[in-house]
Amino acid sequence: MHLLTLIRTNSYLKIVARFLEKRMKRFLLGVMRYILKPPAPETIDSLVGIEKILIIRPNFRLGNALISTPAIDAFRERFPSARIDYLATDKTWPLLQQRPVDHFHLLSRDAILRPWQCVTLLRRLRAQRYDLAVQVSGGSTSGFIVTRLIGARYSMGSRKGHQRWYSIEAEGKSSHAYDAIVNLTRPLGVTCRNRPLLQLTEQERFQAITKIRQLFSLHSDHSSDTDFIAIFVGGHQNKRWPLAFWLMLIDAMEACKIRYVVFLGPEEFRLLAPIEQRLMSSRYGSLCPPLPIRHFAAVLERARLLVTPDSGPMHLAAALDVATISLVRQKKSLAFVPREPYDTILWRPEVSTIVEAIQANLEGRASTTPVHANSAAGQPKQCLTPSPNTTHTYAS
Repeated sequence: MHLLTLIRTNSYLKIVARFLEKRMKRFLLGVMRYILKPPAPETIDSLVGIEKILIIRPNFRLGNALISTPAIDAFRERFPSARIDYLATDKTWPLLQQRPVDHFHLLSRDAILRPWQCVTLLRRLRAQRYDLAVQVSGGSTSGFIVTRLIGARYSMGSRKGHQRWYSIEAEGKSSHAYDAIVNLTRPLGVTCRNRPLLQLTEQERFQAITKIRQLFSLHSDHSSDTDFIAIFVGGHQNKRWPLAFWLMLIDAMEACKIRYVVFLGPEEFRLLAPIEQRLMSSRYGSLCPPLPIRHFAAVLERARLLVTPDSGPMHLAAALDVATISLVRQKKSLAFVPREPYDTILWRPEVSTIVEAIQANLEGRASTTPVHANSAAGQPKQCLTPSPNTTHTYAS
């Protein structure tokens, strides 16, 4: 097994790898603070000769890439004649296709084991002589390092601490990740969508309909109907739910005669056999095989709603304006879950609560789940937030 794959699929190795990564980034950050002088403060109107812009988000998580997408359109509106490039990763860049980007620079995950690739990439970026480098994530150390080392005339990002990091610094803290992008682009003086963006092609949509009909070909009564509930089994580390939980949800969907499709995340293939076995006798559900990310997005767009933990597909649904039922296990996830009126947020719910929320959506009525008194500002009404006496445990 490839070393990086082993690290991604082993929780203990992943914790060690993240610890080492953070220590290395902290060291590099300290060196840069010591060597590099803070940039001179600027405003958008004081910038001159902005012809080449680089937007920086070299992160391998799908959700983080999607969250940055409204910034691309905002900079295109503010600088319509400028060349806008994007530093992404080889995993996330397909989600950025169809956005107004002139060129992509890609960072490979293999660069973790081959640091000379990072040096080569930095030299390539410096050779472009960008006029403005934009760091879209205030908490990304690697993004900040790239922003300062590529030698752009100006830099832009969110304020962090008391020391100036960028030429233009967005003010104000955001309680939600989607609002952070709006705050970042506010100095541009243009409108920025507070929800991810994803644009699909007609061919991708046609392929999705074909795939969905194949998935339900055994259910002859509904072979031409593409209306279904999507269930994503996945997540990152502590955001995951155990196998027993998903099997109970599948049984509940069957009992309620609700059509559904189960999707497995790339780190959940250990659950493939038991879920596949449970679905062998299913009358209403299907298991979707692994799909390329844009093909998966096109299938997801056809769903009535998505039931998911805090995950990349959750942000995909938000980008496609598909309703979500977010299953939250950690308070920090509340800063990332979609919060439109048609989105539902459930805190460590019982399976029966999830089914009730699904049925409410199918019947076209709002969820009646109450808002707890300590709910975070800006959450939608259909949200059950953390209560210190509320816990549910499921056997693995």
